[in-house]
Amino acid sequence: MIRLHKVNEVYLRVECSYEQSLELKEFLSCYAPNFMFHPKFRQKLWNGKISFFDFNTQYLPIGLLEKFIEFAETFDYEYEYAFPVEELFDSSFTLDKLNLFFVKLFSGIKMNDEQLYPRDYQIGAIKNCLFRKRGVIESPTGSGKSLDIYAIIRYILENTEEKVLLVVPSVSLVEQMFSDFFDYGWTDASECVDILYSGKLITNKRVLVSTWQSIYKKGSGFFQDFGAVLIDEVHSVGKSQSIQSVAKKCTNATYRLGFTGTLPEEDHDTFNIYGYLGPQIFELKSAELIDKGVLSKIVVANILFKYPEDVVKKNKNRTYPEEIRTIESFKPRNEVLKYIFSNINEGENSLVLCRHIDHLKEIETYLLNNVADKFSVSVIYGSVGPDEREEIRKMMDKQENMILVGTYATMSTGINIRRIHNVVFASSYKSKIKILQSIGRGLRVHKDKDLLILWDIVDDLTWLKKSGKLGKNYVYEHFEQRLKYYDEQGFTYHNLLLVANDK
Repeated sequence: MIRLHKVNEVYLRVECSYEQSLELKEFLSCYAPNFMFHPKFRQKLWNGKISFFDFNTQYLPIGLLEKFIEFAETFDYEYEYAFPVEELFDSSFTLDKLNLFFVKLFSGIKMNDEQLYPRDYQIGAIKNCLFRKRGVIESPTGSGKSLDIYAIIRYILENTEEKVLLVVPSVSLVEQMFSDFFDYGWTDASECVDILYSGKLITNKRVLVSTWQSIYKKGSGFFQDFGAVLIDEVHSVGKSQSIQSVAKKCTNATYRLGFTGTLPEEDHDTFNIYGYLGPQIFELKSAELIDKGVLSKIVVANILFKYPEDVVKKNKNRTYPEEIRTIESFKPRNEVLKYIFSNINEGENSLVLCRHIDHLKEIETYLLNNVADKFSVSVIYGSVGPDEREEIRKMMDKQENMILVGTYATMSTGINIRRIHNVVFASSYKSKIKILQSIGRGLRVHKDKDLLILWDIVDDLTWLKKSGKLGKNYVYEHFEQRLKYYDEQGFTYHNLLLVANDK
């Protein structure tokens, strides 16, 4: 008989035989990222796997309890809980109780001249969170995750004595989330909520909204008072040990919830996310919300920019970083931007995304010199402060003919701007999370918007091999990967060829 003991709100201790421990360790193992390049793997000193069950301490992250049950059923092992398992759920929670709470919370609150109230799918997500207390919500950008988070926090404050830690990925999100709370009708939010993205915390209110960068180095004592930890854009947890450390240090947090538009596909990342927060407890796809009119319709315009033969020939044997430098320094490429903005309708706002700051500044300069008579141009990247970012965000929702040039790093997650008619991929990416999160910046609906156009700039440095097959450059292969994502999401796309004029 295997016995499960509760150590704290993060770990269980598995009391079992030596042989069972070995089996469980293997069952909860997966290959580490890039394991094949690790010296120990190459020297055959390591099999490339990491396990999420600690063989030495017998500790198992509580979020992997469902995986343990799957293990026990697979091997036909009996198990029992050495603690009241009902502690993992809110047995007092009912849907009727939640609906009464919503009526009270949103009474008389309007947004965009409409009564504010969670949609059916939001009620389903919030219900799962409050009853299960642990888990991950996967719901597209624009589906209203910030309202979900707000409702969950208000419910916890009203029905428990717990303090709440809300972790967001950027300073912009700290300010935006706090602003959203006021928009949702929390008029005395400043009396209940602290925000932190630099410096020291000088008050002790029941809710703290913070970037993970501001708190991950703090000692365990800082986290002991929090009975709830909510992590926005939780897909980052899988790869970031710093964000994982925040979740691990919240050893008294009975509510452990994560929110994202796109979960990673790699086992290593999902094990980390599920282990310290809980399994996926709600899933919603973009196509469902586009069909319902909750998200904007979208068309993808792939602009294949064909480079001159001499540039293609020189690029054949270049490394990936060298190819990127070639692309970003090729001045005629900016003519693609001129084409795009000559085909954008009067009154529309656009978001241009690029990878590197030098490239961002090059694009900003080009746009200021070539389209400033029609569009105003703003930029957001790492050194732009939170107040200025928030001012730009609000301007984009109110004004016409604006272009915002930003890096993927600062703009691909969380920033809420409804009045975006065009998104321009000015740099290549193949990461599914990065691509879908970036597209999500433009999927929010607005009364002055019928359609989102995604302009995907494709750097075509392909060549014909002697075999007759097509030789493909790195970023062209990225484009082929993006097409798979567009197909998966049901997005309509069209291809347009532009040939470089290097004169």
